Amino acid sequence: MVRAWLGLGIVCMALLALCGCGTQSPRVEIQPQSGLERAKQILNDYANGTVMVMGSEAETFEEIVAEVRKTDEQKATILEKGFGDLKRSPKSLSGKARALLRQL
Repeated sequence: MVRAWLGLGIVCMALLALCGCGTQSPRVEIQPQSGLERAKQILNDYANGTVMVMGSEAETFEEIVAEVRKTDEQKATILEKGFGDLKRSPKSLSGKARALLRQL
């Protein structure tokens, strides 16, 4: 008798596992950020004090500048100079980031 109940339980669990939820979640497409949006996000983090120390994002500065240069040469030049200043003296990130954001 116990074997019959155990077998029935295993079959029921297998059927439940195969059924699943039956609903699909809606697809969400994520649009990639432009170079200027990425730069502003990084600078906002510095300006707000969310990021206190420059980290690995500094390696993407040149890539961001190159991407911005494709659409806006003037802003790319401002970013290039500003990112260079941040790299040379990363002690006062907040103030420099705010000033750079105002120029953009």
